[in-house]
Amino acid sequence: MKLSFGVKIRFLLFVLGCCLIATSISLSRFTTKNELLDRDAKEIQENLLIKEKAVQDFLADKQQVALARQFHLKPEHAIRFITTYRKINGINLLTYQNNQLKFWSTYKVSDIDPLGIKEGISVLYLLNGWYEVFKSTQGNFTFIFLISIQSQYQFKETQYFKNDLDPLLSKSRLLTIASFTDKDIYTIKSSDDKFLFGLKVKPGYIDSYYSNTQLWMFIAGIACICMFFNSLCSYIARRGHIAWATFLLLFFFLAFRLSDLYFGWFNHRFALELFDPKIYADSSLMPSLGDFLLNVVVATWLLLFMFNHKAQYQFPGWVKKNKAVGLCIQALLMVFIGWIGWQTDDIFFGLIYNSKINFDIINILKLSGTSWVGIVILCLAWFQIYLITIVSATVSMQLNITNRDRIVIFLAGFLGVFVYKLVVDFNAFFIVFALVLFIVARAVYVQEKTFSIGLFAIVFFCLAFNTSIKYTKYKDIKERSLREPLATRVQSSYDPSAIVALGILGDELVNDGFFTKYFSNIQTTNPAVLKNHIKDYLDGYLTRYDYQIYPYNSSGLAIANPDSPPISKYKNLVEVGSVKIEGSNYFYQVNNTFGYQDYFGIISIVDKGSLLGTLVLELRSKPYNYNNRLPDLLGDQKQARDQEFKGYSIALYSNKKLLNQSGNYTYPLDGSIFKGKLDDFVVTNDPDLHYSHLIYKPSASKMIVISKEKVDYVERLAALSFFFLVFIIFSLVLYGLIWLIKSLDDDKVGWFSINRSLMINANKILYKTRIQVVIVLSVVATLVVVGWVTYYYMDKEYRGQQDLLIKDKIRKVQQNFEKQIFNNGTIANDENAVAEFNNFADINNADLNLYDVDGNLLMTTYPKLYNYKVIGRKMGPLAYAYLHSLNRSEYINSEEKIGTLTYAAAYAPVRNAQNKTVAYIGLPNYSNEEEYSDKIALFVSNLINIYALVFVAIGVLAVFLANQITSPLTFIQESISKTKIGQRSEPIVWRRHDEIGSLIKEYNNMIAALEESALKLARSERESAWREMAKQVAHEIKNPLTPLKLGVQLLDKSWREKDPNFELKFNKFSKSFIEQIESLSKIASEFSNFAKMPDMNLEKLDIVPVIEQAREVYKNTENVEINVFNKTDHDIRLLADHDQLLRTFNNLFKNAIEAMDSHTHCIINVSLYNDDLRAYIEVKDNGQGIPEMLQDKIFVPNFTTKTSGTGLGLAFVKQAIENAGGTIRFTSGSGTGTTFYLSLKLA
Repeated sequence: MKLSFGVKIRFLLFVLGCCLIATSISLSRFTTKNELLDRDAKEIQENLLIKEKAVQDFLADKQQVALARQFHLKPEHAIRFITTYRKINGINLLTYQNNQLKFWSTYKVSDIDPLGIKEGISVLYLLNGWYEVFKSTQGNFTFIFLISIQSQYQFKETQYFKNDLDPLLSKSRLLTIASFTDKDIYTIKSSDDKFLFGLKVKPGYIDSYYSNTQLWMFIAGIACICMFFNSLCSYIARRGHIAWATFLLLFFFLAFRLSDLYFGWFNHRFALELFDPKIYADSSLMPSLGDFLLNVVVATWLLLFMFNHKAQYQFPGWVKKNKAVGLCIQALLMVFIGWIGWQTDDIFFGLIYNSKINFDIINILKLSGTSWVGIVILCLAWFQIYLITIVSATVSMQLNITNRDRIVIFLAGFLGVFVYKLVVDFNAFFIVFALVLFIVARAVYVQEKTFSIGLFAIVFFCLAFNTSIKYTKYKDIKERSLREPLATRVQSSYDPSAIVALGILGDELVNDGFFTKYFSNIQTTNPAVLKNHIKDYLDGYLTRYDYQIYPYNSSGLAIANPDSPPISKYKNLVEVGSVKIEGSNYFYQVNNTFGYQDYFGIISIVDKGSLLGTLVLELRSKPYNYNNRLPDLLGDQKQARDQEFKGYSIALYSNKKLLNQSGNYTYPLDGSIFKGKLDDFVVTNDPDLHYSHLIYKPSASKMIVISKEKVDYVERLAALSFFFLVFIIFSLVLYGLIWLIKSLDDDKVGWFSINRSLMINANKILYKTRIQVVIVLSVVATLVVVGWVTYYYMDKEYRGQQDLLIKDKIRKVQQNFEKQIFNNGTIANDENAVAEFNNFADINNADLNLYDVDGNLLMTTYPKLYNYKVIGRKMGPLAYAYLHSLNRSEYINSEEKIGTLTYAAAYAPVRNAQNKTVAYIGLPNYSNEEEYSDKIALFVSNLINIYALVFVAIGVLAVFLANQITSPLTFIQESISKTKIGQRSEPIVWRRHDEIGSLIKEYNNMIAALEESALKLARSERESAWREMAKQVAHEIKNPLTPLKLGVQLLDKSWREKDPNFELKFNKFSKSFIEQIESLSKIASEFSNFAKMPDMNLEKLDIVPVIEQAREVYKNTENVEINVFNKTDHDIRLLADHDQLLRTFNNLFKNAIEAMDSHTHCIINVSLYNDDLRAYIEVKDNGQGIPEMLQDKIFVPNFTTKTSGTGLGLAFVKQAIENAGGTIRFTSGSGTGTTFYLSLKLA
C-alpha cells in the first residue's frame, strides 16, 4: 500500500524523535572523560602554538626587536605593542637592561628576576598563575615574553577571581593544569616539541558543551514524539472516534509527565537551574519550575487538541433535547471556567510568593532566564482559559437553550460573585475577567465570521490589566512577608557571620609579632601605625563594622588617647553584661543592644611571659544601608544581608525617641505617629510621601520602623504595557506554532500546500489591516532606530560622566596630596607615612595607590591585592607611559582589569614645591563598572517601558487611522453590494473633491448607466422570455387540444350517423377530455408558480425536518430508498422559504426516481455537512445519469429529458436555492448516477 506524504512525515517524526532521544542518551553514555579532555586540550594546544609563533616572529624581526629596546624611551611604540599584542593576543613583554626592568606591558607580573629564568621556552608559576615564558637575551638586553596559561590564586575563589584557564586559550572551564601525580592527562608541548605542562579534567566536571547538545536533542526528540501522537490522535478523531483520540493523547501526556517525575529525565540527566527546587517548589507534582513548565505545556497541548476538534464533541441526544439538563450543564461549565480562573490566580501567586524568581519587570534587563520562564507559564495559563472558554462555548451550543438563557446564567453568577467580593475582598480582577469571558464566549455564540482586531486588542488589554494588578498586589504581599523577618533581625544582636570572622581575627592578632614590637616601643610609636596595621585585618565581612582601637600599657593605663575608656569598663562587661562568642577566647558580645551588634575583644600582649600591654578592639555594626566604597574583591559575593536591606529605610525608637535611622526616608524625632502593637507587625501608609511603614515593637519601650517606597502609577503603567506587549508577542509566536502543527496534521501536507496556504492567507489580509501593519511597523522601526541612537548616546554620556567624575576626583586628590607634601617636598616610606596615607584616603573617601617616579608601588589602601600577588607592584604600563614618558598631567584608563573585574582608574603626577614630579598617585574606581551596568540597565529598561507605552498608543492610533482611511472604501463596498440589476440604486453623496470623490463620481455615473441598461435589458429579456414562454405555452396547449379536437369530431360524426356505440364512445372520450383538461390545468399551474418565483416568505428554519418531510412523500414508493446522513455538529438553521425548499427536495427526489429504470432499485443518499459559515447538502442517486451533451441545459426553463413534463422542475430548484442565498451544482456520469451539491448560508 502506498503511503501518503502526510503519513510518511508523521512516521518520520516518530522515528526522528526516537533517534534524537537515543543520540542524546548515547552522548552521555559513550562520551568518555578522555574524549572531552582530548577535545578541549587540542584547542588549547593549537591556540598556544599560535601565540608561540607570534613571539617567534617578533624575535625574528630585527626591526621589531630594535623598537622593543626603545619601548621605555619611545612610549608611542610601547603603546602600539600593548594594543596589538597584549589586548588582542594576550602576550606580555618585560624588557631588562643589565638585569634592570625597563619596560613592562602588564602589572599582573612585574617582579621577576631574569637571572632565575632559563633561556628559551619554559613554564613558571608566578604566585597568581601559570605562564609560558620566552626568554631571549641579546647583549645587555633581556626580553621576557609571558603567555598566561591559567590563573592560580593563593586564596579561595571569589566572584572576581577564578582558577580557570586563560579565556584566550580556551573558554571552556572543563580543564585545569595537572600535577605530576595525576593520571589521564593530556600533554601540552611547545613548538619545538618540548613538554610544557599537562592538562586534566576538573574533578566533578560537567561538560556544558555536550550537556547543551544532549538537552536540545532530548527536547527536540520529545517534541517530535508529541507531534507524532498528536497527528495520530487527530487521524483517529477525523475517523469519528474523538473520545478515544482524546483519551489516548491524555494517557500519553500523563505517562510522559509521571514517568519524568519518577525517573527525573530532565532534572537528573541535565544540570538545569530550572529544575532546582531552591528556585521554586510547590508540591510533588510541581517540585521545580521546570516541572511546572512541562505540566503547563502538556496541559496546553491537550487543550489545543480539544480546541482543534471541538466540533466533534457531542452530547447524547436526550441531553440535547432536555432544556433543564442543558441549563444545568451551562451553569456547571461557567462555574468550571471560573474555578480555572481562580486556579490561574493561585498559580500567579505561587510563582511570585513561593519562589526566588526575580520578577522586577520595571528593570527588564535584570530579568533572568527563570523570570522569562515564569512569564511564559503565565501566558500559557491565560491561553488555557481562552481555549477552555472556546471549547466549552462551542460544546454548549448543542444544548436546547437560547443565548438569552446563557446571559441570564452568566449575569446570575456574576452578581453572586460580585456580592461575595463586596463582603470579602473586592477588586477589579473578577470584573475584568468576566468581561474577557463574555467577549470570547460571545464570539462563539453569535458566530461572528470576521476577525476583529479591536476585540482581540480589548482582550489582550484586559488580560494585561488583570496581570498587572495581580503582579503589583502579590509582589507587595511578598515584600511585606520579607519585611517582617527583617524587622525581627534588626532587633536581634546575633550575627553568625561576624562571630565566625571574629573567631579567626582573634587568633590572627595573637600570633602577629607586630604587636610585640609596637608595645615594646610604645612611647615612640605613632598610634596611627597601630590603626593602619589592624585595618588590614578588618576586611571581608568585618568591613560592615565600625571599629575603635584602645591600647593600654602593662598598668592598664590608656596610651596616646586620654579620652579612651578605662580598661575596667571592658573587664566589668566580661563579668556582667556580655557573653564570650563561640569559638574565640578573646571576643565578647555585649548584651541588650538594640538595632545593632556590639562586640569587643581584649587581647593581652605578652613577650617571654611578661605583660607588655593590652589591646582592646571594639566593633559596632554600621547602618543597614551602608555601602562600602570598595567591593570585597577577595571575599565571597555580596552577602544576602546587603541585598535584603537594599531599598529599605530603617528607624529605631526607644521610648518614642529616635535613636538611629538609615535610608532615604526622613523619620520624625518623635515616634508617636507610629502606632505599633507589642510583638506584632502593623503596616501603615504615608500618603504624602508615598511610603509604607512596617512597625514592630519587640518591647513596650522599643520600636522598629522599616519603610519602603510604594509602587507609583508610572511603574503600574509600565507593568501594564509590558504584559500587553508580552501577550501580543506570545500570541503571534503561538499562532505560528499552532499553524505549523495543524499543517502537519493535514492528510495532504506538503511543501507546496504549506506555501499555497501562506499565499492564500496573505492575500486574505484586508487593506485596512495592511495599513495598520505598515503604520505599526514604521513606528516600530523608527523607535528601534531612535532607541539605538539614544542608547549609543547615553552610553557615551554615562561613560563621559564617569570619566569626568573620576577626573575631578583625581585632581582634588592630587591637589590635596601635593599640599600635604608641599613643605618637605619628599615622600617618606615608613610606617608613619603609610598610616598618614591611609588617613588621607579615608578623609578623601577614596582608594589610592602611590607610586614612585620609576612606577614602583610605595603605598596602597588595599595591600592584600599586592600581598597575595594578585597584581605586581608596578604601575599600569599605559598610565606610566602617558605620565612619565609623554608628561601628561593625568591619565584615565577605563579598561583596567583585576581577575574578571573591569574598572576605571585615574592617575596623576604628584609635584613638589619646585614643580618636580616626585610620585604618581592612582585612583582605582573598582565599583564604576557595576555602577555603569546599573545605570545603563535602568535607562534601557525605562526606555523599553516608555516605548512599550508608545507602541500601545500607536497600535490604537493605527486602528483609528486605518478605519478612517478605509471607511470611504467600506462605504463604497456596501453601496456596491446593494447594487442589483432591476432595482433602483441610490447615488453616493461625497462632498470632497479628492481621489475618493472621483471614484464615487464614476460610481454614480456607472449606476445611472447601469439602471438605464437594466431597464433596456429587462424589457428585452421580458419580451424574449414572453416569446419563448408563448411558444412553449402554445406547444404545451396544442398537445392536449389536438386529441380534444379529434375526439369532438369523432363524437360529432357518431352522433350524426346515429352510431349505436355512441354512448360507449362518449364515455370514453369524456374521460380522455377530462385528462387533457387536467393536463392543461397542470401546465397553467406550473407556469403560474414559476412566474411567481421572486415572491417568497423568508423565515429561520431547520433544514433537516424539511428534508425528512420531502422524504415521507416517497417513503412508500416501490423500489425507492431514501437515506439521510446528518454529519453536522449542530442544528442547521437557514433563512429561506419553507414551501420553496420543500418543493426543491420534492423535485430532486422525483427527478431521481423518474431517471431510474423500472426494474432497478432506486437509492437516494442525502448527506449534510457544515462549517462556520455554510451548510452543504449532497443528493446522490444511482440512476442512469445525464448525458454530457445535455448537462449545460439542465437548469434552463422548459428543458426536459423526459417525454412528458414542462422542464420547469430543476429551473425552479435553482431559483429557489439562489433565493435562499445559496448555490447549486451537479456532477453526473453515464451509469453512475447524478449528485447535486447544494450550498446554503447559515442564518
